[in-house]
Amino acid sequence: MINPAGGAADGTRPIVLVVDDVPVNLNIVSEIVRDMGLNVRAASNGQTALRYARLDPQPDLILLDIMMPGMDGHEVLARLRADPATSNIPVIFVTAINNPDEEGAGLHEGAVDYITKPIQPAILRARVESQIEIKRSRDLLAGQKVWLEQEVSRRVAENKQLDARLQMAISSSASGIWEHDHQAGTSLWNDSLARILGREPGAAPIAEHMALIHPEDRARTENYLAEALLKGDEIFIDDIRMQHRDGHWVSMEVRGKVIRRDTEGAPLLTLGTMVDISQRKAAEAEQRLAAVVFTGISDGICITDPGGKILLINAAFSKVTGYSASEVLNQNPKILRSGIHGAEFYRDMWDCLNRHDNWQGEITNRRKSGDLVTEWLSISAVRDTQGRLMHYVGLFSDLSERQAAAERIQYLSSYDPLTNLPNRNLFADRLGQSLIAAHRFKRETAVILLDLDRFRFINDTLGPPAGDEVLVEVARRLNLQVREGDTIGRRSGNEFGFVMASLAQESDAIALAQRMLDAIAVPFEIKGQSLVMTASIGISVAPRNGEEADTLLTCADAALLRAKKGGRGTFRFYSPEMDANAARRLGLEAALRDALARNELAVHYQPQISLESGNMIGMEALLRWNTAQFGPVSPAEFIPIAEETGLILPIGEWVLRTACEQTKRWLDLGLANLRVAVNLSTRQFRQPNLAGLVRQVLDETRLPPGALELEITESAFIDDIDEAIAQCHALKTLGTKLSLDDFGTGYSSLAYISRFPFDKIKIDQGFVRDIIENPVNAAIATAAIVMARSLNLTVLAEGVETEAQASFLRGRRCDSMQGYLFSPALPAGQFEQLLSGNKRLALVDKPTDNGQTLLVVDDEPNILSALSRLLRREGFQILTATSPNDAFELLAKNPVQVILSDQRMPEMSGTEFFARVRQLYPETIRIVLTGYTDLDSVTDAINRGAIYKFLTKPWDDDQLREQIREAFRMTKDHQRHAFFAQDEPK
Repeated sequence: MINPAGGAADGTRPIVLVVDDVPVNLNIVSEIVRDMGLNVRAASNGQTALRYARLDPQPDLILLDIMMPGMDGHEVLARLRADPATSNIPVIFVTAINNPDEEGAGLHEGAVDYITKPIQPAILRARVESQIEIKRSRDLLAGQKVWLEQEVSRRVAENKQLDARLQMAISSSASGIWEHDHQAGTSLWNDSLARILGREPGAAPIAEHMALIHPEDRARTENYLAEALLKGDEIFIDDIRMQHRDGHWVSMEVRGKVIRRDTEGAPLLTLGTMVDISQRKAAEAEQRLAAVVFTGISDGICITDPGGKILLINAAFSKVTGYSASEVLNQNPKILRSGIHGAEFYRDMWDCLNRHDNWQGEITNRRKSGDLVTEWLSISAVRDTQGRLMHYVGLFSDLSERQAAAERIQYLSSYDPLTNLPNRNLFADRLGQSLIAAHRFKRETAVILLDLDRFRFINDTLGPPAGDEVLVEVARRLNLQVREGDTIGRRSGNEFGFVMASLAQESDAIALAQRMLDAIAVPFEIKGQSLVMTASIGISVAPRNGEEADTLLTCADAALLRAKKGGRGTFRFYSPEMDANAARRLGLEAALRDALARNELAVHYQPQISLESGNMIGMEALLRWNTAQFGPVSPAEFIPIAEETGLILPIGEWVLRTACEQTKRWLDLGLANLRVAVNLSTRQFRQPNLAGLVRQVLDETRLPPGALELEITESAFIDDIDEAIAQCHALKTLGTKLSLDDFGTGYSSLAYISRFPFDKIKIDQGFVRDIIENPVNAAIATAAIVMARSLNLTVLAEGVETEAQASFLRGRRCDSMQGYLFSPALPAGQFEQLLSGNKRLALVDKPTDNGQTLLVVDDEPNILSALSRLLRREGFQILTATSPNDAFELLAKNPVQVILSDQRMPEMSGTEFFARVRQLYPETIRIVLTGYTDLDSVTDAINRGAIYKFLTKPWDDDQLREQIREAFRMTKDHQRHAFFAQDEPK
């Protein structure tokens, strides 16, 4: 029997499809086949047979009857062979037709065998076994064929993959393969090599490929190849340059081997590779450059491992820290710590480094010598492609040199390196700052541009070094002319600029410009030669010519151009009226030089009056000037000119002599026992022979020294106190009197005034002008009087023009006054008539203080009338004023205990009025009468003590009277307490 294991390919038993329309025959055949150990599938007609043939698994053999109704065996066979799914199933005809022709036709139709009925089991079994074995062998061969085809396909695919990988490896390694056929004289390049050089792959003459070698490398390459081919099989050329198709040169490494020679040993075939080493050469160049940078960079470099162990440093590290490589390798950078930074600093540094792989900042370390060094340090973490920490790289620079360089750059950005003056940028900035301050304090600022005339001539003839010497000397001279706080700068080659801040008057700018021109006019000694130079000056003034720096500079440039066109060696203002002022000043200076010779100067006298008796006790000699060209000229205008030009010395001597002679004549006439006061200017006072000059004048005029009073201003001695004290004592020794003029306008203090032998101080008229209403000036004048009396000095107030001012000063125990209240300054003839008339100042005594004087202030006359009628019945002495200014006049002339004032007045509010009264007359009781509901300012005044209380309009008569009575009761209590306080033991 057939071994079932040798059946189908999957190990199952073979299947035989038995087809017969006779059930007996179908069963007999099926049993025979089944007894053989085969599986049987039975069909009784052709349709069923076709269907069973297609079932999976398909039968391995079909036993097919021929004569069947409907569809005979021939038709079934034809359909089996026509269907690709069943065409390969072997079929054995089993039929009762025993005819050789029929058997031949069946075999021709595709049957594999032909069995006739009646069935002989042995023959059937043999025939079935044979066909099953043939089927099995056929299936085995088919399986082997499929396997072989698959294996071939796999091997072909692997070879293709290997070839692709090889080509990819060759391409990715930037290498290519070449082959020289020496017999044919051709050179073959593969695709990869051709691609590297941008050429076409394939064969070409060897000479053609050799021509692509760089001319500088070709001879060396040809010689090496010739020698290598003769002496050995190996070829190696480390670096040749070959030309790419686009023209650039590619560095190549060549390797090769002779693989076949002829019988004579001559090479027949050489095979090799060429590798593009351009990137390697570039990397090597970069590495060399990095090495140069590492060793040559001025910044220190330190490389550590992840644990902080120093692996590598450069020379700059050693230069900055003082440590050599052998001293720091394998050490930790902590050896550089200075101790300046705390733990928190390093904790923050490492926190930033761990989070961002970078930290940079300023750090102070300590050198090997122990000195501190400030560095800018940058630390970076270096990681591999997997993100693992490999190194730390620290890069630091010494900030000391950088800071010095930065300071130098900053200096050069603001200052001219030749003259060390501010340059154009800093000059513009200083000008801008000055204009801001001038605008805030409502002052003027002058911008002055000075240009050296014909400066190019010096550079052209003596050379630029000589020109530089001139510029340096010009800068030195100009620096001597400006005031402290003003700015001088170099704006360009030979142009200098000045900012004159807080300009008091135009004459100050005129005087400065003239001093500058005079300073430049002094000859220069350059290279043994004496050079005379001139300059031109242009001036603009803010705010009249503009309030912006650029505008003022433009105006000053225009004025400078006009000065140059005007003949050089002069100055011009931008404004025509200022030019006129400058011309007037120059004309006044010229005229003043001849004023004495022309008898244009005169001395006027202003009386000085005792505030105790009203009698004239002296006079002040005041200089006056009247010219035919300019008419009367104010002393405020020509005295500064005389001071600046030095003319004040002869003029001052003339005034002193004239005043002494005139006073001696009046004394001889017996008109009065007077003392004449003569001003000494700053320049006069500083004369070394001043005491000798005064003695000479006194001797020549025979005026008693006690009849002469010399007035000295603070500015005359503020610079050198000791010398001024010595000068005053020398004058005092002559027997003259000394007075301190314009007291309070300078730096007067008890500390140094007590060291001078003064007899009198004069309160400047600036404090007297509003003394009855300005608490500050009143306080200054009062303090001056108190200080003078503490030093046993008499006090004279200047500029007294009203009775109220005189009364106020008299109430503060001021000794004397001068001013228009009594008389202006008069020529000698008119003053003599004043003396002859024995005129006195009518002193108005203050009314008797009855302790019941009430001052009512209101701008509405009907309110004043109503209040006066209401309060007069109380027996008060009532004074009324319709304005605060009138009220100050009354307060200066009368003792007042209580003041009742309206709140809303045109000039100032009641609270503002009382704020001043509180400082001037603190003992008064002050009550505000207000008719409007905004009480914030009133409440604030009460809190500050400026007012006692406030009442509202319309008022309640009884309440108002009671408040006034209470106010007077308070004044009496204050007076009583003050009286008893005087009797308390000290």
